[in-house]
Amino acid sequence: MQGADKYFLEVHKGLRTALRQDGFRASSQNFVLESAECWGIINLQKSRWSQPDEKTFYVNVAVTGKRLLAFDDEPTDKAPAYWKCAWYGRAEQFGREPKIQQWTVRDERTSADALDYLKRLICEFVIPIIKRNMSEAALLGMWSNQNAPGYPQLKSKAVLLAASGDIVGLREAIQSLRNRFGSGAVAAGVKGHIEKLRNKFPDAMKSIS
Repeated sequence: MQGADKYFLEVHKGLRTALRQDGFRASSQNFVLESAECWGIINLQKSRWSQPDEKTFYVNVAVTGKRLLAFDDEPTDKAPAYWKCAWYGRAEQFGREPKIQQWTVRDERTSADALDYLKRLICEFVIPIIKRNMSEAALLGMWSNQNAPGYPQLKSKAVLLAASGDIVGLREAIQSLRNRFGSGAVAAGVKGHIEKLRNKFPDAMKSIS
């Protein structure tokens, strides 16, 4: 392996060693953590716009519930793509310098600098956040603490509430979906999601009809 790919791989190998201590295993450009209910993911996403002699990449952080994957007829025995997860963001959002959004490696120095920074960022800030959210209860708690969860989060919240039989919370989530997203571009998606909830969780949904 030559050039920038070699230096990107050095960053990947260094992170693999560091993250293994916290229970993460490498899977392609992902590092994944599994619990009984959730998948946690740290993803190295290569930029399409790198120059020929360098590699620019982003670090994505994600958590999703296995029950949410099953609801969407996705396999639950392997980690999904980070962008399919119920919660995700960029690694730098959780550190001391949120303005940093990408890393570029082109030689030994830039590779070593990126690895050193990312190990501290991920081990000190990202991993604790992932581990705190590796349960359905934690995901629901996070969304409940948000003033206005977004459309994907509200859909996921409704699924977990329906599965747990929380009728009061489910009714509120469905009402929020209808009020905030029941018209416009995603109106059909809201209608389809509610119908799917009725099919998957008929007893819970009967209670709010």
